[in-house]
Amino acid sequence: MQNTPKKQPIIHRSFTGGNIVADVRGDEVFLCNELRDTPYDWFYWAFCVEGAAGRTLTCHVDAQRIGYFGPAVSRDLSSWRWLADTEGQAYDHERDGETFSYRFGPTEDRVYFAHHALYHPDRFAAFCRERGLTPGELCRSERGRSVPFVTFGRGRRQVILTARHHACESTGDYVLEGVLDELIRAPLPDAQIYCVPFVDLDGVLDGDQGKGRAPHDHAREYDRSAAPLYASTAAIRARADAHGCTYGFDFHSPWHIGTENDNAFIVRNSTAKDPRADAFGALLEEETAAAASFPYRQADDHPVGVTWNQGAPNFSRYMSALPDNEVAFTLETAYFGHPDEPVTPERLIALGRAFARALRRYVADCEGRIPLLTPAP
Repeated sequence: MQNTPKKQPIIHRSFTGGNIVADVRGDEVFLCNELRDTPYDWFYWAFCVEGAAGRTLTCHVDAQRIGYFGPAVSRDLSSWRWLADTEGQAYDHERDGETFSYRFGPTEDRVYFAHHALYHPDRFAAFCRERGLTPGELCRSERGRSVPFVTFGRGRRQVILTARHHACESTGDYVLEGVLDELIRAPLPDAQIYCVPFVDLDGVLDGDQGKGRAPHDHAREYDRSAAPLYASTAAIRARADAHGCTYGFDFHSPWHIGTENDNAFIVRNSTAKDPRADAFGALLEEETAAAASFPYRQADDHPVGVTWNQGAPNFSRYMSALPDNEVAFTLETAYFGHPDEPVTPERLIALGRAFARALRRYVADCEGRIPLLTPAP
């Protein structure tokens, strides 16, 4: 009797956020990510495996594609855990490098793997339903999709919150969810919150890198001397120009791994407003230290004019220059964290709640009391 050959598992990117090219050779899978219209190397990937129940697959990826805890793993595109924290699995970053194996349970017919925990737009929609928010349409994207925004509260303070200027940077949405949750629970006084969670919605849905998108990505759409290319950034700019921006915060993820990229840090954009960023950072550090949060430490902040922070147009610089602006900046939050300080969705959401508490304290204790520095001649 002849042995029936094993069916090849199906590895694909046909889901929200999917990005992969796969070469399946029995139980060995060789993977590379798609850069699409990002003209230089970036690291994002996400794929689905179907039809591998009861088998063990070993996956090989290019260099600088896996973090300290192996890939993020999900069975439903909603709940994510690191491979190293998944029952029945193990991963040794030092030993396994850019290779990982996964033992599929006897009924595991569909499993998702990604560079980091994805944040699906359906999660945001469910969050809004649970919290009584009704998303509106910011604009239609370049591919004809409805880009959502939410707003709540009323008052003279205009707070603009954004995420996913770079499509792959989903840690920002987890932090943003925590910010919104806390501000709904304990509103900021005399304030309207205006939030765009998926600035590059097309990239999020299609699984693009988003970072460095040619001719430029959404984060570089804030040059006042140039008309924006993208409908979402045009709408954000128009909103800020018409209504002002007392506080503007943009939530990002940094580079893949290592050094400052393992931390949460504020990217400073105005030396004149450094004292205000100092005050906010001190409050945020206190709040994260008192919570089960991914930590923020003010010493990790990235100053203006150092290495890559050379003054390119971005959301926070645009908002900071508005006449009514108190403070605006980017918060970068690691994909993985440190081996002893891991990033998880829960810890990112807790960081967001701490951020909102720090904002309330800043409004109560610091707003209008910290003068601008006079630029050096």
